[in-house]
Amino acid sequence: MTAVRKAAGWWTSLTTQVDDWQALSLMTLFMLARYSSFGEQMQANYGCLLAVAIIFRPVVREQTFWFLVLLATALPIVNNWWSQGGHAFLLLYWVGAIFLSFSAQEPRGMLAASGRYLIGATFFFAALWKFMSPEFADGTALQYFMATMIPIGLTTQVFTGLTQEQLQHNILAITDLLSQSVTSTVALARPPNIAPTAQVFTLLTQMLEGVLAVVFLAPLAGNKVILRDIALILFFITAYIILPIPSFAVLLACIGYAIASSPATRAFFLLAFFLWQIITLPFGN
Repeated sequence: MTAVRKAAGWWTSLTTQVDDWQALSLMTLFMLARYSSFGEQMQANYGCLLAVAIIFRPVVREQTFWFLVLLATALPIVNNWWSQGGHAFLLLYWVGAIFLSFSAQEPRGMLAASGRYLIGATFFFAALWKFMSPEFADGTALQYFMATMIPIGLTTQVFTGLTQEQLQHNILAITDLLSQSVTSTVALARPPNIAPTAQVFTLLTQMLEGVLAVVFLAPLAGNKVILRDIALILFFITAYIILPIPSFAVLLACIGYAIASSPATRAFFLLAFFLWQIITLPFGN
């Protein structure tokens, strides 16, 4: 335990010496280069922007540079806005927040405030959508995901009792169904534990997302702002163990770093960002 404390103290001390703006800039550009879903050509363009930021470090403090980044992020989304995932829009809003922060007297403070509202709004609408969707509210959607999808089908096996063979059978059945041009149904393997497990996880998801929305959107004074860091860290640890989504995980780690209210929580989000690269490296995007 002492070794862990020493390591945590060393890492926290090290992160206090990091230039916040440089770190946030490089993290954002890295996300665009690796996790954007705009195609290989656009990712190559983002890679060039990242290289420019690394070689010519002062450029990240220029609003003109971030206008180019914003333009490069917005154009592929505008071109195919109906086919983009939620993480693409959140990434666009984050790049837009960086660009607009140059108009403030304290850009770093405005960026932290923007990050706070982005996270609050994200979880507010996520919780609202889940509450208004009958298929999710009663656990049906999550039960389907647990029975037919990777990685959630694997990460929840200990709770659902679903075997590797059953998961493989379900995936092949759904794949075959989607390849057909006629309307039909297939029988999925569903162990008895999967329904109650899905209901419990659904309830926990709604509660945690609701709490995040409240603490990030509500005005908190004094030492209570640490509740935002704690809530986001709790979500990060629990949700992304069950459903590891790299595109959202790294983006929340980056914004969490921007809004962190203490050196310790800032160190956590920076470490989480790096750890995700190690965890997902062998599996690509």
